[in-house]
Order: sequence, then C-alpha cells, then structure tokens
Amino acid sequence: MSPKLLRNLWLAELAAAAVFVAACGSNPPLSTTAPPSSPGSANNLAASGPILSAWWDADRKGLRAIYGVLGAAQQGPPTYEDGTFSNAAVCARKSIALLMTPSGAISLAKLPNGRPVAIANSGLSRATIVFSPSCAISLAFVPGGSKALLVRGLLSVPKVSQVALPAGVSAAAIADTGAILVDVPGSQGSAAIKSLAGTGANVQPVTLLSRFGGMAFLPGMDSAVVADAAANAVFEASHLAGNLSVEQIAGESDGVAEPAAIAASADGRWVAVANSKGSSVLRLDLTGQTAPLPTACHCSPGELEPLAGNFAFRLTEPGSGTVWAFDGNGSAPRVVFLPSEQPATAAQGARP
Repeated sequence: MSPKLLRNLWLAELAAAAVFVAACGSNPPLSTTAPPSSPGSANNLAASGPILSAWWDADRKGLRAIYGVLGAAQQGPPTYEDGTFSNAAVCARKSIALLMTPSGAISLAKLPNGRPVAIANSGLSRATIVFSPSCAISLAFVPGGSKALLVRGLLSVPKVSQVALPAGVSAAAIADTGAILVDVPGSQGSAAIKSLAGTGANVQPVTLLSRFGGMAFLPGMDSAVVADAAANAVFEASHLAGNLSVEQIAGESDGVAEPAAIAASADGRWVAVANSKGSSVLRLDLTGQTAPLPTACHCSPGELEPLAGNFAFRLTEPGSGTVWAFDGNGSAPRVVFLPSEQPATAAQGARP
C-alpha cells in the first residue's frame, strides 16, 4: 500500500477519532503528585480568552501568554517571574508549558497560569526542548551534546527517561511514537539525518542533505518531512522504523526557496515551508488535492513554531522586532503580526 493511500486512510481515522474525543471529553488532567513550585504573578491577569500562544520574555524573565485569535490577539503580563525559572518551551496546541530552572530541572504547567509540577529534578542546563506533534512527548537536549531527556505522558502522567544521542547533534525532532530524528552536521555545510528509537538504540541513516533546512514528524506516524536548503527540495521519509522510503515531494518549481524551517499541520494533511529566499511561506498538500501555494511575508521567516489550532505558526522570534505568524487554514493563507508589547496598565500589573 502506498504512503499516500496510507495517509488518506489515517486522516479518515483521525477525523473519526476527533468526533469520538469531542463526544467523550478532553485529555486527563495533569498529574499533581510531584512537589510544585511557585506560579509567581500568574494570578495577576487582565487579558482573557482562548490561548493562541505563549513565549518566554527574557527581559521580564517570565512567560507571556497571547490571548485571542490570529488577527485579533492581545498579550498578557508575565507569569512565573519569581526567579525560579529561566526559560520555557510551549505547546500551544495543548496549552501546556515546560518551565526550566537555571540548573536544568523541568516543571510542567497548564497555560496560562497553572501550578507547576516538577517532572525532572536533574535536567540539562540550557536545554532545547521539542514536542511531538500531539505534544504527548517531549525531548530535551543540548545541541552538540549526546545526553537527552525523553518525557512521555505529558497529557496524563509524565515519565522521564534518559536517551543517548549521536555525538554532534545540532537539531532533533520527536514523533508521537517516541521515534527520534537528529541532524548531525558534516563537511561543507552538509547534514546527515539519522533516526533512532526512543531508547536511543538502533541509530540508522535516513538521508544526507546538502544543507539542513528543517525537519518535522507527521502526527501519529514514524514518518517525517525534511527540507534541503541548498537543493531547494522537500522530502518525505516514511517507515523510519522499518522499510525506509525517502521520496521528494516538492522542489524549486513548486516554490521551495532556501527553506529555513518546515512543519506539519495537526491533522497531517498540510506542510508549511518557511522560505528564507523571497521571504514566503509555502503550503504543501500531502494528499495532492491542491497545488503548492506560497504566501508572501514582509519578514524574514526563520522558524515555524506551532500556534493553537490545526495549521498556524509563529515565524519570527519574540524580542527581535515585530512578531509575525502564518495562518494556513482556509483557502487563502495569510501572514499577520502578533502583539509583542503589552500596554502598561495597573490592571495588568505593570511595573513603574
């Protein structure tokens, strides 16, 4: 059976599962069995509404939530700013955050101001954290190092295990199944993409890129999309745990232009490619029902950080000027800006 047919069958199952979940309720609550730390000024909130995103405010040393929807959003005041934490990684699709201390300990909290629950008391200092597509699993690693922490059960009861990565890893991605993809830089800017099990075993070569342009797992699968920034190409790597298949699914003629990042929609149908050349975001339809569609951005898209919803992403880092976002839902994708400054009002707990 072809990968595309398998995907279409999986999408149908996903839609049926979504109806079932809607009828039966939401995910189980986060575990509160471990000792929590202080939420800081989390209760001093004036902004309200659905959580669109959140990011760590390095200046205020706290986590800021973005409320509302794309095109009509507002930024809340910083939370968790009592000095306990030094950074955070956010899964906006499930409204959770992993808060990190300077020593590398990790706590889990529900956005916008849930009580933090310690899940790893001896983590990795200055670690990068990536989430699986469903946000049920995360991987914490330090670029260049070989140690990593794998956290399963983020939406129920978290369990932490140690994983050994290949030496020299600069980027990593984690699947809903626990499979891991890593980028190991080579000579002349090349990138060796390798896969390994969630235990750190069975390291296998996947493909060699002329220059790394991003990678992302598809939801619920041991399949991923990988971008080559020098070859202007996007590949789908299927069956990573078995009979590996790597197929090019888009190229320069489709609008791929020096990709800086790549990401998939929550339902597994769409792929977004952030092009550094020409400053655009390319939407690819993995079912082949619609043609590749570029959307111009008056910015320099350098990342695709998922926002709440099915197919929306933050394109630029907070603190680097205007924060831009891509909304790929609907027939006409668009690029909008997110509020990066919060008006100083007493109601929002502003400092003098």
